[in-house]
Amino acid sequence: MIKELTDKYLSIWWKTKSKLHMSTEKISFAEKIKNEKKIELFRKELFKTLKKIPQNENEEEDLREEVFKLIREMEIQISNYEESIIDFFIDNGYGNITREFIDEVKKFDSQMEVYDIFQAIRNVWIMNSIQILYNMEVKLTPSIFAYSMLYPYSDNYLDDANISVEEKVEFNKRFRDWLLGKDSVPLNNMEQHIYNLVKKIEYEFQRNTYSEVFESLLGIHTAQEQSLIQQREKTLPFEKNIIGITFEKGGTSVLADGYLVRGILDRAEAEFMFGYGVFLQIIDDLQDVGEDYNNKHMTIFSQIADKYKLDRLISKLLNFIDTFFNNETTFTSEKAKKLKRVIQDCSHIMIFEAISKNKSRFSKEYIKRIESHSIVRFSYFKKIKKKFEKTFSQEDIIRICNMLSKNEFIINI
Repeated sequence: MIKELTDKYLSIWWKTKSKLHMSTEKISFAEKIKNEKKIELFRKELFKTLKKIPQNENEEEDLREEVFKLIREMEIQISNYEESIIDFFIDNGYGNITREFIDEVKKFDSQMEVYDIFQAIRNVWIMNSIQILYNMEVKLTPSIFAYSMLYPYSDNYLDDANISVEEKVEFNKRFRDWLLGKDSVPLNNMEQHIYNLVKKIEYEFQRNTYSEVFESLLGIHTAQEQSLIQQREKTLPFEKNIIGITFEKGGTSVLADGYLVRGILDRAEAEFMFGYGVFLQIIDDLQDVGEDYNNKHMTIFSQIADKYKLDRLISKLLNFIDTFFNNETTFTSEKAKKLKRVIQDCSHIMIFEAISKNKSRFSKEYIKRIESHSIVRFSYFKKIKKKFEKTFSQEDIIRICNMLSKNEFIINI
């Protein structure tokens, strides 16, 4: 099935036009400036609010409400949504899930870096979004925890330029054995964590009953193995099947998300998960184009980054995402429709942000045209990221996430 799905989305990709056709309205320069001022005011007000130290539960609750109000007001002021998306996610339990996940991480691996925790949380939220699509209870299951933790460990190892390809190949062999239910001996603490996480998945999904769950995990693992081809040397387009590897790696990642949420998927559901994963992977590669090029990690962007402008590829990507959502008819509840719109809009914002930090890779005319659809100026993306990083530590961000939980609002980290 993975080959069929890869071929299906490759076919859609090749048929997708590379002429820019934005599905969103233009936003004037004056409106952009207004949005930037609103974000600046929000940043300063949030910083002042977080300096308050609650002395009791009532003050803690008041502080949580104050933070929540600031975030909601900022979102409503600069978004085009009729209802608050923050409310949507909080009402569906995202705040509680975030707090619960962080607590579980601390129990599982107290030495895990905050950056890696955030990397894992991103996948937790994707799997929570799949629960919403199915109208399931949004909760942190053993498999959601385990799968979201697997890839900060393995991804960081496989992306480490200081580790030889040979070592990575040997590690992947042991990882495959664990996914197959074999008891290969872990060689270090990181491998022991991965082994234990696979066991958590086995505890929730019995291998004989849910064979497709483990087939999906083997699918993403195989794609990870193939992606090592991308790391060995700089290659030319058509020298190696980089685009096929990209589609398979991205597609199998979210396909596994779906199986680990639902246990069983029908064909249409599997197609949705795979396509969702494909465009997330391409966006991720766009965000990392400079780093990938410098590290000789070949993607559809880094392969040509020093030879051609990326204008037409990004137009193709935007059209590909819009085509995906325009043709998607699997999940039709009101919640699902709302969530799909949010995913589509957030994808555009991630692409805009990636373009803003890689301006030299695009023509000036293209930047001007696509920037007209952004809620802020491209120059502001970089500024606001630096300002937020300077103003708020990663611990502050975790504290904010926990304040959005409806139970305990502050944790020690």
